[in-house]
Amino acid sequence: MISAPKRFVRNLCVTAAAAAVAAGTVTGAYALADPQEAPPAPGGQTAGSVFANRTIDPDRLVSGASSGQQYSYWSEGSDERLHLTTAVLLEPKGATPSAGWPVVVWAHGSDGWNESCSPSRNNGGDADDRTAMNRLLKRGYAVIAPDYAAVGAPGAPQYSDVDATAHNLVDAVRAAADIGQASLSPKWAVVGQAQGAAAAISLARNATAWQTGKLDFRGATATSVPGGYDDVVAGLSPSSSSVPTAVVADVLYTLASQDPAALEPILTKRGAALVEKAKTLCTAALIDEIGNTQLAGLVSRPLSSNAALAGTLRKSLTLPTRGFSRPVLMSQRLIDDTVVVPNSLRYLTEAQLTSNKVKMSTYLTGDVSDAKRQEQAVVDSFLDDLY
Repeated sequence: MISAPKRFVRNLCVTAAAAAVAAGTVTGAYALADPQEAPPAPGGQTAGSVFANRTIDPDRLVSGASSGQQYSYWSEGSDERLHLTTAVLLEPKGATPSAGWPVVVWAHGSDGWNESCSPSRNNGGDADDRTAMNRLLKRGYAVIAPDYAAVGAPGAPQYSDVDATAHNLVDAVRAAADIGQASLSPKWAVVGQAQGAAAAISLARNATAWQTGKLDFRGATATSVPGGYDDVVAGLSPSSSSVPTAVVADVLYTLASQDPAALEPILTKRGAALVEKAKTLCTAALIDEIGNTQLAGLVSRPLSSNAALAGTLRKSLTLPTRGFSRPVLMSQRLIDDTVVVPNSLRYLTEAQLTSNKVKMSTYLTGDVSDAKRQEQAVVDSFLDDLY
């Protein structure tokens, strides 16, 4: 199924990195490092193969889990090179079904690309992440929660590339199928939020071609969909419209993963300082640092003045509207400070008109709590129907 030798996965002391994992953490020095600097995986570096794993201490599990493992695995980035990244696999409470637990990947939103921001290092992520995972566990799904490739590694991570992030998720499932093969069903789906929603949409188009072995991708749900984000970034200029501060943070993370020499003629002094902050701060801290700064204050000239940079960013950030091979729920609340809502609604409408695999769902209420309740009920029902 997966090419990584089983004896390597089980023997966590064969390398210094594996020893660090067994001691309680997957370290940036090895598990998240560039493959040229990390010890090679036995049998070659193969996307979806396990590098090392460890059991999560029971007192560090989210409340809905009966057991869990943290593991590092290889995944290919948009640079066509293999990177090590991490994920956690959580199993629900109760007797394991005869066919194994159906699997759901929780694809989180932006956390930042410094190693310290990785959800696997922070007990599964922030409170919203843990709430989402607990809900899935209590509904009888095993949950895989990946970090995104190259977070914390030297050089530019593949932080905002939609297809690269989607590849990370597939490879996390392939690796989990190895370490959890006795208790996991081959059936899997993805639940994505914000940045993770973009990856979920990509998987609705590509996962059936990318998965291997007996894995059976069923479909995807995407909430807080970053539709039109490619236009926001590639169209960045001193006249850019105001957007929610969380979107400014996303733009800074995207810029921080680009070639500094390409950005230097474009950024203002304030923009350059915030890009540097984005390399070290996690999302909540970066949002505080941004304050009232808007997109227009980040640049002194249009990003499109560097046509190669703008073209690369647009290509890596554009969401597909057709070619889906599995059902995908695209859900958007009318009040949502993580995306540019009008852009998202335009994208959802186009995708639904273009593909019969797309189900669009919006909620005609200005009450944020009510909209979240309605959305969660739609997501739960859609996800259950996939299996």
